[in-house]
Amino acid sequence: MSDGKQLELFQAETTWFHVFRSMVDNGDVAKLGPFAVTVYLVIKAYTNYQSGMSFPSVETIAEKSGISERKVKSAIADLVEAGYLRKERKGRRNLYTLREKVDIQDDEGRPAAVATWDYLPSTVKEARAELKNFLMTGESDGKVVMIDNINLNINLQVGDNNSQNNFNLDKVKDKDLKAVFDRMQKHLDSK
Repeated sequence: MSDGKQLELFQAETTWFHVFRSMVDNGDVAKLGPFAVTVYLVIKAYTNYQSGMSFPSVETIAEKSGISERKVKSAIADLVEAGYLRKERKGRRNLYTLREKVDIQDDEGRPAAVATWDYLPSTVKEARAELKNFLMTGESDGKVVMIDNINLNINLQVGDNNSQNNFNLDKVKDKDLKAVFDRMQKHLDSK
């Protein structure tokens, strides 16, 4: 066998991509479930290094993930709702832009901010540097990463003191947490 033919036997795809640990730590992997996470990984594997765009067909995603097309479509909707994917229709195909999301905690481990940005493989190092700068200085230049500070003003007093209950929900991004606060506010307003 010639050297050229032998080398063909040893081809391998050596590109790689990352997933931020925050996706696991903040519980999003558990909320999304294995189908959505697998679809996320397949779409990420097809992301263009320079443009950040990914456009595998639902059929391709289903084939590569081992998930039915119906579940792939549902998983895509879940990823869009969770803020990890933006989907745009161009002609007969879908274009996907993956979104990164990292939760930032204060010194006491409480949620303080959420950093989000479009996944663009060519800017990963710049995004990490921007996050590191924010963690060290509390300032962001916003070139790659958008950082939303979380400011929850919750004053809750329970008792017979003609208490006033104030929930500032404008900056609550987590839909489950916001739903809990909405129910609490409705319950308190009905009393």
